Amino acid sequence: MGELLDYFVNKYKKDTSASKDLLERSIVKNAVMHVCEENLKEAGEVLTFEVLPNALPHMVLVIDEEPLKSMYDIVQVSPTLFEASLKEVDIGEVL
Repeated sequence: MGELLDYFVNKYKKDTSASKDLLERSIVKNAVMHVCEENLKEAGEVLTFEVLPNALPHMVLVIDEEPLKSMYDIVQVSPTLFEASLKEVDIGEVL
């Protein structure tokens, strides 16, 4: 009986951790989207922002996810600083 209880405790403990990771990742992604949308209106503008050290693992992952990847060029310029710029869209490529 104790082994079964341990199994369920470990199973739900791991799922909670995975859910927490996904939530934190989503929070970071939405925060970056919001900051970029508010501050980048034209191509060529550059926004420099800092990410808290505890959010760095999530930030490194979300900069390669859609829609951030297709809308912005985001590069890490120091351990906690990032620069974002609005991508230019070439109409010829779309057609």
